[in-house]
Amino acid sequence: MNRSCYYSIYLAIFFATQIISGQEPFLTVKPYVEPEFQQYAIRNHADHHYPTQIPDGINVRFDGNSFSENIVAFNCNSGASCYDGHAGNDYHMPSDVPILAAADGYVIWSAFSPGADPCPGGIEPNGLTGLIIIYHYNDYFTCYLHLNPPLNVAVGETVAAGDTIGFNGMTGCASTPHLHFEIRKENHFFDQELPWAVDPYGWWGDYEDPIINLRGFTSAWLWKSDLIVDDGNTGFQRFYGPNWSYVNNGYNDDAWTVPALTDSNNSAHYAIWVPEIPDSGEYNIDVYTPNITEAATHALYEIYIKDANGNNTKTIVSHDQTNNPDSFTTITTLFIPAGSNCAVILRDMVDSASAGSYVVFDALRFVNTANAKITDEQSQQVFPTDITLHPAYPNPFNTSTTLSYELLVNSVVKIDIFDILGDHVKTVLNEKQAPGYKMIVWDGTNDRNKTVPTGIYYYTVSTNRFSQINKVVLIK
Repeated sequence: MNRSCYYSIYLAIFFATQIISGQEPFLTVKPYVEPEFQQYAIRNHADHHYPTQIPDGINVRFDGNSFSENIVAFNCNSGASCYDGHAGNDYHMPSDVPILAAADGYVIWSAFSPGADPCPGGIEPNGLTGLIIIYHYNDYFTCYLHLNPPLNVAVGETVAAGDTIGFNGMTGCASTPHLHFEIRKENHFFDQELPWAVDPYGWWGDYEDPIINLRGFTSAWLWKSDLIVDDGNTGFQRFYGPNWSYVNNGYNDDAWTVPALTDSNNSAHYAIWVPEIPDSGEYNIDVYTPNITEAATHALYEIYIKDANGNNTKTIVSHDQTNNPDSFTTITTLFIPAGSNCAVILRDMVDSASAGSYVVFDALRFVNTANAKITDEQSQQVFPTDITLHPAYPNPFNTSTTLSYELLVNSVVKIDIFDILGDHVKTVLNEKQAPGYKMIVWDGTNDRNKTVPTGIYYYTVSTNRFSQINKVVLIK
């Protein structure tokens, strides 16, 4: 199909949807089937300085850190998550992992196409690049590169978030299997000299995003999230480092640890949490720390607040990760504007006075001090001997999900569903039960038996002395 045909498709969709501005954020799922440990780390991120295949000797990360040495693809310093001129984010994973549409959209490109010429780093291409591009009824296009055959979708098809569109590979300019996930704004074409690329992980530096110098764009956080951000959520992202350790412990039974450092020159591990703030207000920022031996006593949480002009203000909070284990602890209270205007970054760096060998990465929670409806009493086990709560399955779900638990005492059990704002959606159970293994199905409807929209929901399982909250994601 020639270029003019693609523009015709673009304009037809644009005017048919009557949407003239980007939906921020709008990416609802990670672009791959999750591994057992929830997320693949990003090994190479978008270069904010000049995100094209023509290197310019400077690499700038989403957090404002700049690099000028050892940045040639594919020879970056371990853990820097870089290479010079990279326009997307690379998730390294095994071949043939199903690749998913990150949001609802319309397929405008699905083909094995020529890649960059020449390939970065001087490597030889592995034939043509398996490439899919999806338009999302706004200013944004998602691009999925290096896919293996077969491609699951064709030009002209519509896809829903979470649909399998292809399979991971190393076609085109790739030396190892990985997904190159790229966002282009206002145009889907690859321009070698003046790219359309932006970074869906936003810009959190303390100076202007360098991308704005190319086409006037600035990068924005584009991932849908909620007020409790945990591993596996779209609001949490780990970046590659050689010494991550997965721990089957903590909030939702998963956490990560890395060796603690005091020398910034050797820092190689970092992660970011970004909530979707529904209302302006004063928020407690709570961190969940599992009971990990040798956790750091002075972990440094970097909290970024972005104002209406796109300027970031950073506050660094030192927190003792051995304090109040296996529960949420407030580390600071800040005023946060509405929208996705807050981020928390944690690195392997600790204060020089810190004891303990490991920095722990687990869930963060943002609680509006004025109108929070999901309270500590709902979110923690007060008497954990009453019920053993199991994860909902499937999760995410499309039509229904099963909420299972083991009741250890005779008791009235109540299960309530809440939306992301804490508003009550439905009571799915309220009855006295005998001890034993129980399963309750929620069919995605509210108390009026109307199907609720796609989104993140919480369910509480409670007795007269016990209450615990878990999360489910409905994707239609």
